[in-house]
Amino acid sequence: MNLKAIFLILISAMCMRMQAQIPVNSPYSRFGIGLTDIGFNPRYSSMGNASIALPDFSGVNLSNPASFALFAETTFQGSVFAKSSQLLSTNGHTNYLGGQVGEIAFGFKRAGSKWGFAMGITPESVVGYQFSNVTTINDSLRAKYSYSGEGGINKVQMGFARTFILHADSTHARTHTLSVGTNLNFRFGSILQVDRIIFDNTSVFNSKFTNRKSISDANFTFGAHYSFPIHQRKAAGKVTRSTWFHLAGTYELQNNINPKVQDIRQSTRTVSGVELAVHTILDTTYTQLSFVLPQRIQLGAAVTHEFKKSGTLSLSASYREQDWKSVENLNSLVQVNTQSFHNSKNIGLGLEYIPNANGGENNYFGACTYRVGIKSAHTYVGINGNNIVQEAFTCGLQMPMRSSKTTSTLCISAEFGTYGNATEIATKENYAAFLIGFKLHPFERWFVQRKYD
Repeated sequence: MNLKAIFLILISAMCMRMQAQIPVNSPYSRFGIGLTDIGFNPRYSSMGNASIALPDFSGVNLSNPASFALFAETTFQGSVFAKSSQLLSTNGHTNYLGGQVGEIAFGFKRAGSKWGFAMGITPESVVGYQFSNVTTINDSLRAKYSYSGEGGINKVQMGFARTFILHADSTHARTHTLSVGTNLNFRFGSILQVDRIIFDNTSVFNSKFTNRKSISDANFTFGAHYSFPIHQRKAAGKVTRSTWFHLAGTYELQNNINPKVQDIRQSTRTVSGVELAVHTILDTTYTQLSFVLPQRIQLGAAVTHEFKKSGTLSLSASYREQDWKSVENLNSLVQVNTQSFHNSKNIGLGLEYIPNANGGENNYFGACTYRVGIKSAHTYVGINGNNIVQEAFTCGLQMPMRSSKTTSTLCISAEFGTYGNATEIATKENYAAFLIGFKLHPFERWFVQRKYD
C-alpha cells in the first residue's frame, strides 16, 4: 500500500463519527464516565504513557501543548486501537474483542520557525460493556439482570506553542531551551446505558431502564517543556554527541459541564425474540444535572543519550494526578450504588532505543525504534470504597516507510495488563491492547518560500 492510499484511508477515518465505533468490552467501563487511562498515541503507549517530557521531533504529542513547537516538520498522524480482554470470575471466564479509531492529529510547522500549531481528536473516555446475572426469586420465577453500555467522551484539541532559546554556546548550538504552549479542549460525546430485568415467566412484564448522557463543553490546558544538555562532546567547533535532560509539566483547568440526560423507564415483553415496549412509565430529559471534571496536573522528566559510535537511548517518566474525590458531591451525572470517586494517580516509565538514527540503505532494522515500558494507575472510580487498579507492561516498534521517499513511519504498540479491585478478588480483567499508527510527512513543500530574481 502506497503513501497516498494510507493518507486517504486515515482522512476517511477522521470523518467517521466516533460514536459509530465498536467499543471495548470491559465491565469496569460501566463506572464513572468509562475507561480514561487508555493511550492512543503508539509511541507513548508503548512507553507506559510516559508522554509529558520526552519530545517528539517527528510527530504530534497532544498530551503536552508545549511540544507543538518541537516537532520538525508538518505532520499528519493517526492510529487504530484494538483490545482483547478476558473477565475472570467465580462463574468462569468470558472473552471479549473490540476496537475503534484512536488518535487523529495534524501538526503544522515551518522549517526553522520557533512556533508550532497542532490540532487533533482523541477519545478521552471509552464505555463498552455487556454482562448479566440470574437470580431466583421463588420456586416458579427467575430473573435475569442484564447490563449494557456504549459510547464515551471525545476531545478535540487545538493549540499552539513557542520555543525560547535561553542560552546558546560558542558553536551557536542551542543549549537551554524553554517551550510554552496552550490547548483549547472541546469535549463532546454521549454514553448510552441500558439495564434490563427479564423474567422467565411470560405472564410477567420485563423492565427496561434506558439512560443516555450527552456532553459538550470546553476548557484550557497549559504546558511547559524545558531542555538542557548534561554533557556535550565537540569536534571542529561542532557538537558531535550529547546527553540531554528534559523537564515538563501541564495543568488543565477544572471543567464544569452541564450535561443533558434522557431517562426512559419501560415495561416490555419479548415476542418471537423481539423486545416490544408495552408501557412507558417515564420519559424525561434532565438539563439541571451537574458534572465536574477536576483539574489535572501532569509532571515528567526524560534523559536522552547519544552513544559514541551510533545509537540513541531515551528514558522517560511521568506522573499524573486528578483529585476526583474533591468533586464527588458535585457530580450528579453518574449513579451506581457501589461506586465512589477517588484521587486518581498514574505513573508511567518507558525506554526507547534507536540503534542507528542515520540508518542506511543496508541497515533497515538499525533505523527502527524499539520501546518498552510499564505503567500503574489508581483509577478515579472505585467499588465498595477501593480504587480500581490498572497494571500493565508495554512494548512497541517504529519502522521507517522508505518506499514513500519521505520520513514517514509506521508505529506499532502492544499493552498487556490487568484491571482489578482489592475487595472484588473474584472479579479480574486481563487484557491485551494493540495500536497501529502512522506518522505521515508528505508535506515538504507546504511552507516553502520561493524567491525570484
